[in-house]
Formats: sequence, C-alpha cells, structure tokens
Amino acid sequence: MDATSSSTRVLAVVGPAVDRERLVDALSPLSVSVAPSVDAAGRRAEAESVDCVVLGTDRLAHVNAVHGALAVPLVVVVPPDGDLSAAAARDAGAADVVPVVDSNLFERLPERVESAVAWRRRGAAAASKITEDLKEQAIDEAPVGITVADCSLPDRPLVYVNEAFETMTGYSADAALGRNCRYLQGPNTDPERVAALRRAIEAEESASVELLNYRANGETFWNRVDIAPLSGPDGEVTHYVGFQTDITERVRAEAAAERYAARVDEERARLQTLVEHIEGLLADVTSALVRAESRQELEAAVCDRVTAAGSFDCAWVGHCDLSPAVIVPNERAGTDTEFLDGLEISRSNPDDPTARAAESRAVQSAAVGDGSVHAEALVPFDSVIAVPLVHRGTLYGVLTVYTDVAELDEQVRVVFETLGRAVGAAIDAFESRRSLLSDERLELELDVRDETQPLVRLAVAGDCELSYRGSAQHDDGTVSLFVSTHPATEFEEADTDLDGLRSVDVLPRGDDAELYELTFDDGSLLHLVADAGGRLVDLEVDRLGCRLTVIISDRVAGRALLDDLQTVAADAELRSVTNRSEPPEARREFVASVTDDFTDRQQSALQLAYLGGYFEWPHAVTGEELAETMGVSRATFHQHLHAAERKLISRFFDSDPY
Repeated sequence: MDATSSSTRVLAVVGPAVDRERLVDALSPLSVSVAPSVDAAGRRAEAESVDCVVLGTDRLAHVNAVHGALAVPLVVVVPPDGDLSAAAARDAGAADVVPVVDSNLFERLPERVESAVAWRRRGAAAASKITEDLKEQAIDEAPVGITVADCSLPDRPLVYVNEAFETMTGYSADAALGRNCRYLQGPNTDPERVAALRRAIEAEESASVELLNYRANGETFWNRVDIAPLSGPDGEVTHYVGFQTDITERVRAEAAAERYAARVDEERARLQTLVEHIEGLLADVTSALVRAESRQELEAAVCDRVTAAGSFDCAWVGHCDLSPAVIVPNERAGTDTEFLDGLEISRSNPDDPTARAAESRAVQSAAVGDGSVHAEALVPFDSVIAVPLVHRGTLYGVLTVYTDVAELDEQVRVVFETLGRAVGAAIDAFESRRSLLSDERLELELDVRDETQPLVRLAVAGDCELSYRGSAQHDDGTVSLFVSTHPATEFEEADTDLDGLRSVDVLPRGDDAELYELTFDDGSLLHLVADAGGRLVDLEVDRLGCRLTVIISDRVAGRALLDDLQTVAADAELRSVTNRSEPPEARREFVASVTDDFTDRQQSALQLAYLGGYFEWPHAVTGEELAETMGVSRATFHQHLHAAERKLISRFFDSDPY
C-alpha cells in the first residue's frame, strides 16, 4: 500500500503517551489530518467528514470522551506499557484496539482502520449473506470431524457426519449414519473416559475427552472428542453435536517425551548408584563430572583425578567420535608426560591397547615390557589400561592410563569400565548442549592423498606447492579457488587440461608472487566442503596430496564430510579435531548479508582487487589489468568494484544501500 492507494480519511488524535510522529507515519498510506486535542476531535471529525478517528492514548476517559462525540468508527492505539487494556477500550466503544509494538500488529494499522470503516458501512450486508446453505457448506467442508446425534431416537444414532469425519475414521456416511458413535471404540479404549462422555450426555452437559479409537480398517488413532447439547424451541435437548480431532501425532510425541524423561531418570539413577556404591577413584571422578562446564574441562578433570588417586601416574584422553585414522592425546595429566608429545596411535594397530579399546569398545590392558604398547614411544611405566568412553552406542574417545603396578586385577578393570560409561554419558550431554546452544565449531585438519585429484596433478605439473589465498562460489555452480605457487610457476596449457578443472587464470599482482584463480566444476573437493556446510580456511597442495583445514558445524557434519571425501579420493583421513569459537553471530550475519547483496561479478571484482593488491598504495596492480583478468572493459570493472564497495560500506554503517 503506497501513499496514494487509499482515499480513506482519518483524523488522528494523539495523547502524550503515544509517539505522534510514529503514529502519523504509520497512517501515511491513508488521508490523514491531526486534531490538536481530545476535546476538538468530535468537532473536527464532523466538520471534515472523516471516515474514522484514530486515538492514541492510555486513558479510558479519552476513549469515552471521543467515542461519545462520534458517528464514525474509533480505532484506539495503546502504548505497550500503559494501563488501558484492549477489553476496556472495546467496552468503551472502540471498533479496534492496536498496540504500539514492533510487529505486524502495529505495522498493519492502515488495513485495520480500513477494515473498521468497511465494517461500519457494509458489515450488516455482509452478515446477511451468510445463508443456511453457506453454513451447511462450511460444516460439510470443515477440517475437523463433525457429527450430529439425534436424542429423540433410541441409542442416540448419528444423523449427520461431514467429509472430514469420513476421511478420519474410514467410515462412509452410509456406514456411519443410524448407529451410535461407539462403533469407533475397541478393546483398548479407556472405559472411564467413555463413561465420562455418557455421564455428560445424561446430564445434558458439554464434555471433552481424548479416546483411543479405531478406524474402519482396524488402525488405531487418538481422537479428541468435544460434544455439546443442542436444544429445540421448547428448551429440550434434541441433538448432540460432536467435534472429532485426530491428535495421534501429539499423543505420540508426548509419549516419546515421557519415555525420554524416563530414560533420563534411569540414567540419573544409574549414575547416582554408581556414586553411592563405588568408592575412591570412581566417586572422585564423578564429582568432577558434575562440576565441569565443558567437554575439555571434563576430560582434563578426569585425567587430573585419575592421576591424583595415588595408584596411577599418567593419563590422557584421545577423541574418537569422528573416527580419525589416528588417536592423539587431547587432554593429559600426571608425571613423565613428555613421551606423549607427538604420540599418534593408528586405530588399525591390533597390538596397541588404545587402538584395541577403540575398535572393541571394551577395556583393554597390557604390560609395557612386552613391546606392544605404543611401539614407537618409550613408555616410562610398567602397565597401561585403555578405557573406551561410550554412551548409547557412540564412541567419544579413549582414556589411557599408565601405572607402575605390574599387573592390573579384574576389580580395577570393572571400576574403569564403569568410569568409561559415566564419562561417556557426560560427554554426550556436553556435545548435545554445545550443538544446540554454543557458538563453538570444529576445526578439522584433513589429508587427501590422491594423485588423481586435479589440484595434486597441477602441483606435479608445475613442480610446485599451492597455498590457499581464498575461494568464491559462483551463480552457475562453479567454485573459484585462489592459490599462490611456491616457487613461482607458469603453467603450460597442457598442464591445466584436467577433468573437473574448468579454467586456470593467472591474476595480476604488483610483486613477483604468482597468483592463480582455479575454477572447478561441480564435484570438486571444494564443493564437498560446501555441501557439508563447511568453510575452507586453509589449503596446502603438493605432489603427495592436499591438506585441508575446514570449519564445520558439528561432529555429525564432520563425519559426513569425511565419508564424502573417502568416496571420491583414494586416501582421505582426519588428522586432528579442534574446538574453535566462531565469531559472534552479529559478525556472521554481517558477512552473510554483504555476500547475499553482491552480484557474482561484484564479488569477483572486489576479491580480485583485494588479492591482487589493488587497495595497497601505490597500487600493486592496475584496474586495466584486473579488468582484463575478468574479461571486461576497464569502465565495467570499476563499475562492479565501486558497486561492491558501496554495498560493503553501506552495510558497515547499517544503512540501506539503495
């Protein structure tokens, strides 16, 4: 609706509690004049032949005074913190009451004014159009089941059912009519709820119950039944109307929530029993679980408490919930921990107890002297016990503990097995909470060792290494990757004729560095990262393969990305996982809003100018050179660049770029 879309004449009367400028601005699509006071409203409304009066106030006396002097509708606008309620304003004669709030309740004020005017003029005529046929059509086509039972006939049979009832129950009208509605009941229908309905009917009262009913094919469904008596001219109840609503999904959801709550209670009870019945180490660690506020803090506390117990000298936790090819220490505590620096345990090593614990999900122990413990590390202890941290089928990590005790007995294994389950449950809770509430993301370091990948073949052809400088997605589905080469390299045309690589373009720079834009078709490694919701932040490529650093939302997305990489590459593995705090939401929203605002050409112009050193002084590259790279004229390049700069600056200062 624009300023000329309506000829409705409005007189605005604004009290001190309402922002005059805001109210008048909201009414601008209408023809508006402003009265100087409540006292003048009646005279002005009559003299100017207005169609409606809009009164902004928080006082009931103002409403009474203005309404009493009007022959046109009155719309009252109330401040959100005032004492005047909508009910009180309506009782005083207001046709509508609109709160001044930041929502469409206030934004649609002009439409509500016009509605009040239209109802005053044509409401009676509109109401008169509601014929009996229209009412019957509305009942027939209502989205809930509607039935009518005749109380004058024996057993109160149904004499009417609508289409929604037939659809919901599977009974046609021919099969339903002439029978009491109890045919929907079955062996598992609650008789007490049925009795409640019967008592209400006998008392000629309304009632509402939820029943397990049966469709014509025998399938069960939950039915909310609302009934009400209908009386004849003499006041006697002649019929009962019933409304049936299928609430099966709601009931199932409630049952699922109750089962989940029961499982939570069972888990809580199990942990409580664990604390009560296992003394020493287990009780001490459990207290650390209760106090920890993050997964990292929890794992560090577990290591600290295990090594502080007196019998164990060193402990560390390695993560497994993204199924990395190697397990490395994330948190550690105790004495003589230097041997853990650089320790990497292959998950496929059947001789290492940590790897066996991850694969078998059972506690493993071994003596260090037999050479099967961390073969490449000199372990300064006599024994090791590896404990999988598992909860509900998910392996989160392995707790590996060292001691100078020569042999670990079964009681120790039982205690650590219980400890592993408790820690696994706590980690599961932290991960669930973090994925819902935290701004933390995961930083994954991935190795893709596949000589057939276009990036690797390009590095081999140029006898160089490629380093990440940036990336951009285009409207046609392609992705551009900006890389520098070390040493500086000039690729031959034959070097760049690779499957999946659409083009290789050298970008001008003012220094001696070689900068290239590589454009990939769908299916590239960069597309897989984007499809998983990830963000590439670093990339290194040489003749051996690609090393990617990716920010991903959670471990589920990380697992999906790793699976996709392993599908397209001969050898893809996860090297490390690091929790990383993302920038504040406001910053992410700013970046997203700017990116969405750019055209493909504008973003390309801005990115090429930044990477090429155009914004340095003196310019490291000229506009003519960048225009040639984009395949456009110098004037067109500057047009795209200036448009992108204007949008970026406009967004920065939070103003409309248009």
